[in-house]
Amino acid sequence: MAKWKRKKYQEPAGPHREEEEFSPLGLSLLEHFASGMSGPSVQALALAATKSGANSADLQQLASLGNYGRSSEHIASQMISKYCKSDSIKLPEPYFVDTPVRVRTADDWVVAVKPVALYLPHEWFAWLQLEEQAAGFEQLEEFWENHPMGDPKLDGNPIMDEGCGKYLPLILHGDGGAFQRADSILVLNMRSLLSSSSVAHSQMLLLALPKSAIHKSEILAEDTMHCLWSVLTWSMQHMYFGKFPEKAADGKDWQHKSARGQKAGTLLNSAGLCGMIFAITADGEFFQNECKLPGSSHAECCWSCGANRSSHPHNDYRAGAKWSETIKNHKDSNPTDHLIMTVPGINGYTLAYDSLHILELGVSAHIVANFMFDMVVKAELPGSSFEARLKELFRKLSGLYTELATDSSNQVRRLHLSTFCQPNKKWDSFPELSGVKAKQVRHLIPPLLELSQDLVDESSYKKHRLECIKNLNQMYEAMECQGLHPDESAYEQYKRSTEKCLLHYSKLAKIAISQNILQWNTVHKHHLACHMPEQFRHLNCRFVSTYSGETMVGFMASLGHACLNGTPPHLVPAKVAWRHRLGLHLRVTHGDFDLVDSEEEL
Repeated sequence: MAKWKRKKYQEPAGPHREEEEFSPLGLSLLEHFASGMSGPSVQALALAATKSGANSADLQQLASLGNYGRSSEHIASQMISKYCKSDSIKLPEPYFVDTPVRVRTADDWVVAVKPVALYLPHEWFAWLQLEEQAAGFEQLEEFWENHPMGDPKLDGNPIMDEGCGKYLPLILHGDGGAFQRADSILVLNMRSLLSSSSVAHSQMLLLALPKSAIHKSEILAEDTMHCLWSVLTWSMQHMYFGKFPEKAADGKDWQHKSARGQKAGTLLNSAGLCGMIFAITADGEFFQNECKLPGSSHAECCWSCGANRSSHPHNDYRAGAKWSETIKNHKDSNPTDHLIMTVPGINGYTLAYDSLHILELGVSAHIVANFMFDMVVKAELPGSSFEARLKELFRKLSGLYTELATDSSNQVRRLHLSTFCQPNKKWDSFPELSGVKAKQVRHLIPPLLELSQDLVDESSYKKHRLECIKNLNQMYEAMECQGLHPDESAYEQYKRSTEKCLLHYSKLAKIAISQNILQWNTVHKHHLACHMPEQFRHLNCRFVSTYSGETMVGFMASLGHACLNGTPPHLVPAKVAWRHRLGLHLRVTHGDFDLVDSEEEL
């Protein structure tokens, strides 16, 4: 078989990368290994290819692994040693931290100190100098020229003393994802706010740790995540100051002649640029459980104001709501004592409100579910049965999708009663959307607006419903027609539309209560939506949405599942980290290959 190689990635600076030659099949097998295929499967396919006449060197090497498959238990470790740890890969290597973790014994779970693998943020930042598309350094000057200096995030921020123009804004994302039946995996990753690359190329893994390995303790030295965060924040501090650390995270000298020791004290970026965490994005569960912020289960449920369930009701959306008089100033104090707040440049305003979880999986989802409930269960559409009205609703949606030129990937492909309510308890619980992806929720709003306009009459209920959906649609239009920094008119539109949308929603909730019907439930996310306009004023919310982060979480969960095979939970991070390193290297040097589409759904 003739040898074949794709056009090599041209790096702007740094040492020349070693030439690598791969046959198309060899490259594909390595890509599949990096995405989760087992080592023995890769070896078996390579062996079959060589027996079928393929004679390229890379396939011969893959076929010979594990003594040509006779010792299959060694194949994965051999592949990691040969390919994932290759010196030709110009990417950061995992950093191992001795950490207290939960370990399964023959009798029970015990806590033991074990090495856990993670990636250091400052090393990823240094790598970005080789990857302009993933970094966006060329847009850095323009970003800071356009960023409003009235942003409260900058008030009293030390970057203003240093000169903010040298700081690349980065987004930190955290979330958990299911990766086996009885366990989930905690994933931390980051990306440049100015990146123009795909998720696969720009999302930088920090940690992928099964939650079954995490030990929680009030004694900080015995708390798994506290120990890991102490290393991550140590690295973020060096990223902020723009230099490789002189010593290891534990204060000890680097090993003699180690790669990290040779770089100690040198600049991360040859131009003297630095990195800062500009936004932290996550869902409510991560913010509440990991960052220790007030959330939906707390009486005092908001980190941005004094909203609660009694004296300052969080579900009061009027202009003069009491909570609006209690907006907190994070310049004076941080909303949490989490270690992340010790990193220079990070304050309470760094915690970002995200459109995916607050709108698509929150306010928008509630509006869509209630509208569908009206159409089918309350029989606003013609049809003698629920099934007939479901078909009619789907027919109308399909026609409007075509009329509005909605991409097929953003369309809901099927509707059931369970999509928006509990079939056996239709009147005994609030409508809730289920099984619909976040992007599909967003692209349901224009068709539902058309339907609502067709059905409006003189009743106050239908008028409020139309205004609610219309203003929600205007919120999306304001976000999507603006770049990173919205102009003042877009901010005014977004703010006005948010206020009206929530006000009409609350009117609908009151009508439902007066009719003794369980509809238009008000939840914590509705209150969080009230705070999004102020964030939008300084930075467009859609650029800090968690779509890219959630895709990364799904990919790491899938990869983590593939790395189990009897592996103790605390060793999964190392296997995931090494395979991710190989996968990113292949994408950088040979082009993107598909990641698992894991966009969050309701």
